[in-house]
Amino acid sequence: MIRVPLVALLLALSTTSGSATTYSAVTFNELVARADIIFVGEVVDVRPVPVTVREGAIIKTRVIFRVFDAIYGTSSTLEVFDFLGGEYGGVGMAVAEMPTFTVGDRRVIFARRGQSINPIVGFTQGLLRIIRDESSVDRVFALDGVPIRNTDQIGQSRSLPSTSAVPMRLSDLRSRISDRLAAMRRR
Repeated sequence: MIRVPLVALLLALSTTSGSATTYSAVTFNELVARADIIFVGEVVDVRPVPVTVREGAIIKTRVIFRVFDAIYGTSSTLEVFDFLGGEYGGVGMAVAEMPTFTVGDRRVIFARRGQSINPIVGFTQGLLRIIRDESSVDRVFALDGVPIRNTDQIGQSRSLPSTSAVPMRLSDLRSRISDRLAAMRRR
């Protein structure tokens, strides 16, 4: 049986409100600048992984992405990321607002390679949804379903989504990322 060190875990994950994970808003330029890896991919596997630590064990969720478009920092066809939390052997461990994944999810990922509880830049902000519209055009949405109309919208406070808001094309986002990476290299 896996023993989760509850006191250490609660101290490590506690926030002032006790019910939410807080993080600062990250602009599009910051997403690109902070990312070690940027790609368009699809979730092909999600599985819990018990990890032994000095105090006992913790649970992580391992997510494997098939890379369709390696934009920056990778030439691999698969990328693997571990997220703190999950369920294994009847034991559950959760982190507030940690993104969840389902096989088949299509995403644009801005991530860091170093050890962390969540490799996504800005906790969830560097994880954008891709949805194909009725015209077979891939469109970009925030993780919470809000349409991304342009990259200036990323990291800004937003009102309730308009039903008439047309999300930007994935190809346009891809071009903006490439332009930003080129501008960073010129510095």
